[in-house]
Amino acid sequence: MLHHLHYSLGGSYIVYDLHVSQSIQKYLQKPVRTQISIYRSENGTMLFPTISICNLNKVNKSHMDANPVLGEVWEAVDTWKPLDWGDERYAPYKNLTYHDVYRYSSDWEQTAVACTHAGVRFCKDLHYDHDQIVTEDYGPTGRCFRFNPEGLIRSKSGDYGAIYLRLNVNRREYLVPDEVLFTVAIHHHTQYSVTRNTGIQISPGLKYKIGVRAVERDELDQKLGGRCDTKLQTNSYGAYDLESCNMECRDKILEKECGCVSWLPPNNIHGYRLCTLQEIHECGSQAYFDFVFQESDTHMKRYDTCDCPVPCTNTIYNLQTTTTALSKEWAAKKEASEGAKFNYTADDILKNNVIIEVFFADMYVDKIAQIPAYDFWNLLADVGG
Repeated sequence: MLHHLHYSLGGSYIVYDLHVSQSIQKYLQKPVRTQISIYRSENGTMLFPTISICNLNKVNKSHMDANPVLGEVWEAVDTWKPLDWGDERYAPYKNLTYHDVYRYSSDWEQTAVACTHAGVRFCKDLHYDHDQIVTEDYGPTGRCFRFNPEGLIRSKSGDYGAIYLRLNVNRREYLVPDEVLFTVAIHHHTQYSVTRNTGIQISPGLKYKIGVRAVERDELDQKLGGRCDTKLQTNSYGAYDLESCNMECRDKILEKECGCVSWLPPNNIHGYRLCTLQEIHECGSQAYFDFVFQESDTHMKRYDTCDCPVPCTNTIYNLQTTTTALSKEWAAKKEASEGAKFNYTADDILKNNVIIEVFFADMYVDKIAQIPAYDFWNLLADVGG
């Protein structure tokens, strides 16, 4: 009997040791799980996102018509056509930058025909501590406008908090009228230059109603089994995320290859210098093309050139968009009230005006959080602590 008890206890120890070993191995693997929850704003309002708006036309035709030599330079830079920079006619323009040229496009006053909040107050009256309600941002999509740049506007859901914008695309000023449109991005105010990768395109003659719902995402640090790096919180493009990391990577490559960057980041912490049009033509455009080509290559040996881990926290906005056509009757009323101001007929208004109405679909926020699936306390409980 003692013999059998000895074997029974010995077998129990073996099973227990195996259990402990498996528990420790599971703990060391740092498994994670995703927790999804929904919460509602406590006071019935939420901070409104930033709306970035970029006209596809980067420089006005009237300015290029008045400066034909600059027009030749711009066409060469924009389309990679050969250009003899030794020609003295080009000397006044060789040291211009993209930022210099973009300023010869429609400004905010020429772009925003009407802007209201909740249908009862003008956007120009929305000031918080004297901060500007619109700022500018320069990037691959040209001269862009950031509405609500600091994210200070608070809004309710539906029409009681909607931002209404009627925009003028200024079709007459298009250098290449093949496509006439705006690129619009709705994003957190800590993000910059996002329209190239996350923007939607809107065309004249239409009204876009865009319902937004905030989504907050939290990722665990690599030390806890996640994929984010808590040391990466901000960079030269504001809050750290995959897009800002990618743009900062692009700038580093351009600076390395050409000694300058095509567009200055909003937080120029690295002290970059803007490339001149000549430098862009001779180096920058090719370096930028090579970067895009390599970064978009999904071959495993070249995948993820920039090595950008996911952000630990970030906020995105899910969009629900509906469109309706602007009517001829509506355009006729606008011609009567403001046609003379812009020298527009009703037909011109339909070909140039586009309306966007952005609002919170509700006061709820979706929260997606990564949490440990097996932590130290789980281990302690499993091994009998």
